[in-house]
Amino acid sequence: MGIKGAMFALVLPTVVLAALPVRAASAVATPAPSPAARALRTGHYEEARRLCRARLVRAPDDRTATVLCARAEASLGLYADARRRLEAAAEADPADLPVRDALMRLLDATGDRAALAPLLSASYDDWSSGRVDRTRPAALIAIATAVRLDDNWKDASDVLREAVLADRREVAANLDWGTVLLEKHNGADAETSFKAVLAVDPENPDAHFGLGRVALEDRYDAATARAEIARVLAVNAAHAGALALRAELALDAEDFAGARGDVAAIRRTNPRDPGAARIEATVALLLDDGAGFARARQIDLDVHPHDGRFFAFVAEALSRQRRYEDARAIAAEGVAADPEDAGCLSTLATTLLRLGEEAPGLDALRRAWKRDPYNLRTYNLLDLFEKVIPTRYVTIASAHLRFRIEPATRTAIEQIVVPFLEERYRAYVARYGFEPRGPVTFELYGDPRHFAVRTVGLPAIGVSGVCFGRVITSQAPTNHAFNWGMVLAHELAHVFAIELSHSRVPRWFTEGLSEVETMRTRPEWTRHDDVAVYGALRRGDLPPLAGLSNSFMDARSGDEATRAYAQAALAVDFLERHFGFAAIRSALVAYGRGERGVAVLERMAGQPAAEIEAAFRADLGKRFALYNKQYLPVQSLGATGQSLGGSALAAERSGTGARSAHEVVRRGVAALASGDLEGAKRALAAARAATHPSPDDQADTLFLAGEIALARRDAEAAIAAFEGLLDAAPASHDGYDVQVRLALAEIHRKRQAAAEAHLRRAVDFDPTRVEPHALLAELYGTEQRAADQLTELEAAFRLDPQNDSVAKQIVFNEARTGRPGRVLEFAPIAIFIDPADADLQAALGRALAATGKTAAAANAFERALVFHPADPASLHLTLATLYGLLGDRAQAAAHRAAAGR
Repeated sequence: MGIKGAMFALVLPTVVLAALPVRAASAVATPAPSPAARALRTGHYEEARRLCRARLVRAPDDRTATVLCARAEASLGLYADARRRLEAAAEADPADLPVRDALMRLLDATGDRAALAPLLSASYDDWSSGRVDRTRPAALIAIATAVRLDDNWKDASDVLREAVLADRREVAANLDWGTVLLEKHNGADAETSFKAVLAVDPENPDAHFGLGRVALEDRYDAATARAEIARVLAVNAAHAGALALRAELALDAEDFAGARGDVAAIRRTNPRDPGAARIEATVALLLDDGAGFARARQIDLDVHPHDGRFFAFVAEALSRQRRYEDARAIAAEGVAADPEDAGCLSTLATTLLRLGEEAPGLDALRRAWKRDPYNLRTYNLLDLFEKVIPTRYVTIASAHLRFRIEPATRTAIEQIVVPFLEERYRAYVARYGFEPRGPVTFELYGDPRHFAVRTVGLPAIGVSGVCFGRVITSQAPTNHAFNWGMVLAHELAHVFAIELSHSRVPRWFTEGLSEVETMRTRPEWTRHDDVAVYGALRRGDLPPLAGLSNSFMDARSGDEATRAYAQAALAVDFLERHFGFAAIRSALVAYGRGERGVAVLERMAGQPAAEIEAAFRADLGKRFALYNKQYLPVQSLGATGQSLGGSALAAERSGTGARSAHEVVRRGVAALASGDLEGAKRALAAARAATHPSPDDQADTLFLAGEIALARRDAEAAIAAFEGLLDAAPASHDGYDVQVRLALAEIHRKRQAAAEAHLRRAVDFDPTRVEPHALLAELYGTEQRAADQLTELEAAFRLDPQNDSVAKQIVFNEARTGRPGRVLEFAPIAIFIDPADADLQAALGRALAATGKTAAAANAFERALVFHPADPASLHLTLATLYGLLGDRAQAAAHRAAAGR
């Protein structure tokens, strides 16, 4: 029996590793840290080492000083010095668990498993013999370290829970617990642990670092991660973990210079830091610098000779850059270097599965699970591939594509989805001038949780589809959850851009190109997010093309992510219009050759990057001309901002803070958006108190007053504010935003005619916005103006063709009113949301027949029949008539016979 068996009986993960709820710690004062501990916390590692060594000269048996000194030495890369110090202390007092804890962590970091094994065994013996003081958090933390390093994760979590309960003021236990939970992908409970630390020690840099990792690894919230990193570095500017996390964000944003800058910052303190080596190695591979990768790998392996975590990190970072083949090779190298590393095995498995190599991927996944049965992503993926997919999904193939589907959806997929995607595939082959390696696989999951697990290993995901090169994952088109044609055409276009560029295309370029492909496929699939891009342009927030990929990483909301897609689409559309698609294709090929950054654009366009950028912005200026004369406070005031506290507002009133009423109002709008009505009111009072406000400041102040009134459902006050804004300067302060808000206020007052007039004016100001059409449709519905309601629903649906129920309402209403032309326009759009609706297919068939398209009508009715219509006999009779007109007597007779059965 291994040493695990001496302590605990392991259980399978039916029990979730979970943190304790945050609660206030005891009011007992925490002892002030020593000068050495303060120096260590603030990143003054040389000073911490000096102070500890001086203390040890006076008190050689001071184990606290010994551990602090070793931690300072490890932070400086002096691993051998730290080890000698800790081994000497452990030999002098083998029962000192905090010393043993520090030594075990160091041996793990440097990969000396032979030296680590007896310490683990001694820890099990101490526990089983009752020699561990379970009232001392430090002793319990040491035991937790031992069992964790022995891959005994559940027991590590249980012991850390006990350590937290022993003394909630001792933050080290929650720091370790949060790290354990996050490593097992339990982000929510990890966050609870780190917040519990901050409840005791609000500036703790390690807890803020933990929250930054949670934000990034659990939900990829780059903005929150950056904010937490800033809090860490404000306390400890040399914090290697925070600098490496910031470098990781730079990697994802394709900011390789920024990543290298953080590597250099880490190495000024510790030239051998493993995090720096991982980042440097990833940058080198992304820039096709094999020699640079080898150097970085050697730096890491010189510290830890079989460091699977190094290879797992690099492989995962490569995957986020769409370099899936390279990621597989690196993960495989890691498994060869450290076959026992469960994390590296799991990374290899995930990479293989994303490449469609399921047999070796499952083998690696099973090996990872055997080593670590508490990794939630490993568990979820293994459950999906071993239990769910074999019983609920089948695979079918077409000429060039392969599909994983539920059997119940097969007819819809084969009849509707496959022909469309095969047509798009052939169109892309012709356009890009090559055929990708196949087969391209679409995995279309009926359960959204299955899609999420297949894609990220966890049961929730915030996107509709993902392309992994030759494997595309999505929800099933029959889920009615999204416009499947738009999503799958977009993802299929990625296959061509990724392969033609050998996976080196920048994020903004491939996303913009896929957006262009979809909007060229069907006009209603065009994005209508111009106003957000215009607002960023006016505020000076619009990133240059060379930095646009960063916008996808740093998006703090769905609106900001949408703006990034919109700008990318506008950029690629501009490049294609001005330089031709051949130039776009040549850029993809150049990326594939290893060319990078603005040099590719310059070669493509034959002009400097600055001229390309200026021409693009001039093009946007022409496109956005309709906005230039409008007052658009949602864009000028709705930028990032925080609610002002009372002291900040008081400072502004007294003249010691910001003097701009615009800035005060901007923060008030941010407060209102976050639900802080009182903060918004304080901002309004401060704006009203501003001296010598400009006409624009007055308009902003009135706008905030109107917004607050709407939030309070005070329609009279809202109208007074917005009409006061127009009365003060009607020529320069009218626009879409004001008209929509006046309409909302009039709706609250039940003055329908006035609301309608304002909404019509809003449409005139911006014909591309959905909201006024949707409000008009709702207004006409309450007034039972069916024809007008239908017209507005159609206008809204053309701009945003996503809603299943609206699509069917439009098609069936137009069919009932006898307008086949409108049915021909909207039925195909509706089918791109629900491909298996017999009534939609029949309505399309009737419209085609009414407009003389007999053969197409027969095809539509045949499709309607396979989707089990309520009245198949009538469809058979209609088909008999149609085939008679087409001269196909045999088919006509067959359908007449079928109608009589």
